[in-house]
Amino acid sequence: MDRGAFLAIGFIAAAAALAALAKPKTDDGRVRTLAGGPFEASGATEAPGGGVLFIDDSRPDAVLWMSLGADGAPQAAPVAIPMGATISDPEGITSDGTHVYVVGSQSRGKHAGLVRFRFDAKSRRAEDAETIADLESLLAGKAPALREGDRKAAALNIEGLAWDAKGRRLLLGLRAPLDANHALVVPLRLRDPRGAFADANLEVGSPIRVDLGGSGIRSIEADGTGSYLIIAGGVTDAGTSRLVRWDGRGSGVQLVATLPRHLKPEGVVRTRVGSKDMTLVLCDSSRYLLMD
Repeated sequence: MDRGAFLAIGFIAAAAALAALAKPKTDDGRVRTLAGGPFEASGATEAPGGGVLFIDDSRPDAVLWMSLGADGAPQAAPVAIPMGATISDPEGITSDGTHVYVVGSQSRGKHAGLVRFRFDAKSRRAEDAETIADLESLLAGKAPALREGDRKAAALNIEGLAWDAKGRRLLLGLRAPLDANHALVVPLRLRDPRGAFADANLEVGSPIRVDLGGSGIRSIEADGTGSYLIIAGGVTDAGTSRLVRWDGRGSGVQLVATLPRHLKPEGVVRTRVGSKDMTLVLCDSSRYLLMD
């Protein structure tokens, strides 16, 4: 082999190594399309009784249920299930094992801001829906950090919702506003767990700061270990999306994966696929991806 050919082979190998380093940890080889769409998925959670529930921000009065087979493919097209309530711009969903909760962004519309209902897995029905209206005013009144600064530039935008099993509370993940370049998680708790699902019974905790490097929260969900998976993305545009793990206490996070920007990832949940627990990321593009 002459020197020129040897150098050319070395250059190709080096270029391939650099390309591998630059490649996101998550790639399009794992991306699949949801049949029966289009879907603008904005959040996901494990459904009580099995399967996955997710929301579509173009369907303000319904959630969607689906079940994944052992190969990671939906066993059928997602099924729309009326919630029994209408919520403007639904963005976050979670479950405490008994109730399912859905929150709207609060950025538009005058419908309910937060709804909870019971989900019957056998009949695939939502029952006993209860709502809380004007969540934005409630948060601003009880969490002063949310009303400081320029309100036009820092309009409230809730895009994530998770259940904190240890604290027996909901966690709202905010895309905006930020606090000193940190994303905010706002705890909500019923003062009387057996009392009414109403604003008079709702206690708003102090916002928790999470360092996402200037990004906001696009989705948050417990991962079953006491920590939380968060999709971090741009505050005012799609930006680069990252999947990170947060311990639920401090402000720091651990990078799990960089997500393909064009997919518009907006929902994350840990779910059982065959014999394995996997991370399901749902996207605002009728697509999804699975990660070990």
